[in-house]
Amino acid sequence: MLTFDFDGVLHDSRKRAWHAYQTVRSEMGLAELPDLSSPEQLPLVYQGVLSQSLTRWIPYEEAERFWRRHARLTDSTAREEERGIITELVDVLGALAHGPGYSVVTGSHRTTVEHLLSRDLAVDAMPRVLLTRDDTGSKTDKLGYLGGQHGVTTYIGDTGSDIRHAKAAGLRAIAVAYGYANADDLTAAGPDLVLHTPADLAAWCRLVEAPQAGPGSPPHSAPAC
Repeated sequence: MLTFDFDGVLHDSRKRAWHAYQTVRSEMGLAELPDLSSPEQLPLVYQGVLSQSLTRWIPYEEAERFWRRHARLTDSTAREEERGIITELVDVLGALAHGPGYSVVTGSHRTTVEHLLSRDLAVDAMPRVLLTRDDTGSKTDKLGYLGGQHGVTTYIGDTGSDIRHAKAAGLRAIAVAYGYANADDLTAAGPDLVLHTPADLAAWCRLVEAPQAGPGSPPHSAPAC
C-alpha cells in the first residue's frame, strides 16, 4: 500500500497557501518574514522541517504560532478551491483503492482533506487510512504506525521534511518536484527517487502496483524521471 502526502502531491493548494501566508504575515506584524510576490516563491519558506522553516527570520515559538494560524486559515478557505485532486491522479487513486489500497498522511486538517478528496473521488475510491494534523503524533510516528500495522513501505511527499520523516520511519522516500519545495531542498533530503510531474507520479504508481509479470510477459519500463 502506497502512502501519499496531500498538499503539493495529490492536491495543488499553493495559491491558497500563498494567500494564507501573506495574510498571517500581516496579521502577526512579521515584516521580517519574506514578502512573497506569488505562489511560485513558496519554496523560499518551505525548506527543511516545517516547524523550523521560518527560524531563519523569527524565533521557533513564533514560527509555531504562525503555522498553526496558517493551517486554520487554509482550512477555512478550502471550499474556495476550484477542484480537489490533481487531474492526472484521479484515475490512479481509484485503481489503487480497488486494488491494494492507499493511505494519506498530511499536516492538513481532516475536514479539509476529506472535503477535497470527495470532490473527485467516489466513496469507494477514498484512502483506506487517513491520518491528519488532528491525529496525535508526529508525521514520523504516523508513518511508522502505517509501516508496522499496514505494511506500508513507501511515502510520497513534496518537501525535504516529508523525505526526512519517511526515512526516519524506515520507509522508502519518493519526492515529487511539482509541489512546495525547490529541487535543492528535495535533493538535500536524499529521496530514493524524484518524479517531476503528476503524470510521472501516475505512471510510477501504475508500474509499482501492477501485478507481477508472468512468464513470457513483456517487462515493464520505468517512467522517465
